[in-house]
Amino acid sequence: MTHKQPAVIEAQKAIGAVLDDLETKTASDVRDIGLEDVVDTDPRTGAPVVQKAVEIKLQPRPAKRWAR
Repeated sequence: MTHKQPAVIEAQKAIGAVLDDLETKTASDVRDIGLEDVVDTDPRTGAPVVQKAVEIKLQPRPAKRWAR
């Protein structure tokens, strides 16, 4: 059993709430979450800089309809 730090537990709860809200607003299910490095430009220096980005993949839920 691994002991999670309180900050990690708090972050997981916050992220879970954001993902729940995203699913509600988009009528989709979160299919995958990834953390990746992206190259961007530093606005102060104009030099390239590597930053972290979160990629979230959604899968639309099928529409439910009652038969008539």
